[in-house]
Amino acid sequence: MFDSITNLIRLIMPSGIVGNSLRSKQNSLLRMLSVSHSQRLDPKILIENLAAEYPGPYGRKLSLLQQWVAADSSMCAALTHTPGVLDEDDTLAIQCGIETNTLDETFRYLMAHCEKDDHAATSEIIRGTAGYVIGVICFAILISAFLMIFIVPTFKLMFDEFELALPLSMASLIDFSNSFLIVIPLFLMVALGLGILLLIDDFRRTVVNSPLARLLPTVARRRTTGLLRLLALPTSLGLPLGPTLTAAAQHHPDRSFRKRLLRARTDAKSDADIWIQLETQRLIDKTQGEQLRRITSPSLRAWTLNTLADRNRLIMQNKNEFIARSVQHIPIIILGMFVGWIAIAVIQTLSNLIGSLA
Repeated sequence: MFDSITNLIRLIMPSGIVGNSLRSKQNSLLRMLSVSHSQRLDPKILIENLAAEYPGPYGRKLSLLQQWVAADSSMCAALTHTPGVLDEDDTLAIQCGIETNTLDETFRYLMAHCEKDDHAATSEIIRGTAGYVIGVICFAILISAFLMIFIVPTFKLMFDEFELALPLSMASLIDFSNSFLIVIPLFLMVALGLGILLLIDDFRRTVVNSPLARLLPTVARRRTTGLLRLLALPTSLGLPLGPTLTAAAQHHPDRSFRKRLLRARTDAKSDADIWIQLETQRLIDKTQGEQLRRITSPSLRAWTLNTLADRNRLIMQNKNEFIARSVQHIPIIILGMFVGWIAIAVIQTLSNLIGSLA
């Protein structure tokens, strides 16, 4: 019985709430695909076995990936049709590696850098913040509903029977509850529903890839970070950057980013001109473009690209943590003020009632 309940919870709860975090699952798949490619193994059975280890939403993604591979689809198409099964940047790197025939080097590069990602820590903070806010909202809803349904009407009835005037705090609370009797529960339910949706990986990915999310500085910085890391591999191998940019323009999940990548690729006359075009299309910062243009050594430029990507990732992580920790206080403060209002009104009403009867 207990195992059945546990399995049911694992099936319906988002990744990371029960079991391993999404990033750790994605890294497991990345390692499995790397081993499968290096040892020339059939990935279908490996993916199927991995799906059995992760019941729930991520296990279903793995099963879908296994079906695409079993249907003799290319790995590029299979990953495209199963978004979220791997990290967005890792997926793009593998697709570019296939297009440019550098998949062996791409897997070695990803395996060397997958443990350095701070994306998992940031996701855990955001997920924990959303869960904390949801818990507070549910607790506040229960307290407010109990007070407004059972306590406040009782006090009003008692004051009416004794023909006493309600205190200003209680009278205003009753007027407020009568005016917003439908709006407040609806608002709380919408806030609760939104918080639950933010726990779901597919919903968060849809929000991040939406047109409005492109205006957020953290989203733009993440796109730049992924591009810098993507270009580090061909740079370290001394390969031209054009084919990698072309592949990225084909497979990048963001439509606007794909257009700008394609424009930068077609406007660049040479590899040296690519940094200028990336800067012109606002795909990298002006300072980063200037630094990369001055470097002539491929190995030094690759190291610089990785360093800039790590620096961007750290800045992005700090901003996400700050935003998550700041946002979590807004609903708590609002709900705390409302619950405090109810508590003050009840205490003041009790004091007036006792004083009147004394």
